[in-house]
Amino acid sequence: MVHVISADTCPEAWVKAVTHLRKQKEQYNLIVEIADSEKMTSSDFVICKNVDEFLREHDKLPLITVAGTIFPGGYYKRYGPEGVYEHFPAAYPKMKKGWGCYAMRLLRRPGKEDGETINPLEILVDKMKKQLKGLKMRGVYELGLIDTVSDLPIYDPALDSRRGRTNPCMSHLSFKLTSDKRLLLTVLYRYHYYVEKGLGNLIGLAQLHAFVAHQVGVKMGPMVCHSTLAIADFDGGWKANDLDTLIKKCAAPEKKAA
Repeated sequence: MVHVISADTCPEAWVKAVTHLRKQKEQYNLIVEIADSEKMTSSDFVICKNVDEFLREHDKLPLITVAGTIFPGGYYKRYGPEGVYEHFPAAYPKMKKGWGCYAMRLLRRPGKEDGETINPLEILVDKMKKQLKGLKMRGVYELGLIDTVSDLPIYDPALDSRRGRTNPCMSHLSFKLTSDKRLLLTVLYRYHYYVEKGLGNLIGLAQLHAFVAHQVGVKMGPMVCHSTLAIADFDGGWKANDLDTLIKKCAAPEKKAA
């Protein structure tokens, strides 16, 4: 019921996970540990190119769009932290589709007072900065399910409780500071489409991980993604042979690049 994958980078982890899922079709409790989620090798870029081309050929969202549902990397690159905290939320209403996106649920939530709006991600960063000054706080850096000011929720009962498969699939994010001042990130998915969304999700989470670490002023530690149910989503419009071809191209990216 549990399968653990360890890898150095996000693309490497994705290839290992999809290779496993291709044989199993689905996996309860797929746990992927990534040692350096910010790192990208030349082989990793080739993997991303292969996956991106595959998704576009099958009319699916490209990697950059999937990653952007978790973290607005383009706004951060262009405007810095203000782009994440202010510019993206201001522009988002014109872009919103369906239930929304994870990034907005991390950046805007109702506060305790009527009409009040809070920025959960910024609050999380501020908490970690206080810990570095000597305050003994542990286990309070959650982007999770509980709708309180002290947590950073994703699931919203008022909006999501009657939805089925269209619910947000990512349920919880847990940040931890180690004694040697490294930032750990553990992510929980209730249901994970690994072919269509997996690599884009990992890239977006890595960007979020890096953002928090940089804002707090600490080094990044490993990132863990726990999918309570991960699937090789063959209903995405591709055939098994198509996926086999993609896996082969990604398993030997140096040869493809040459």
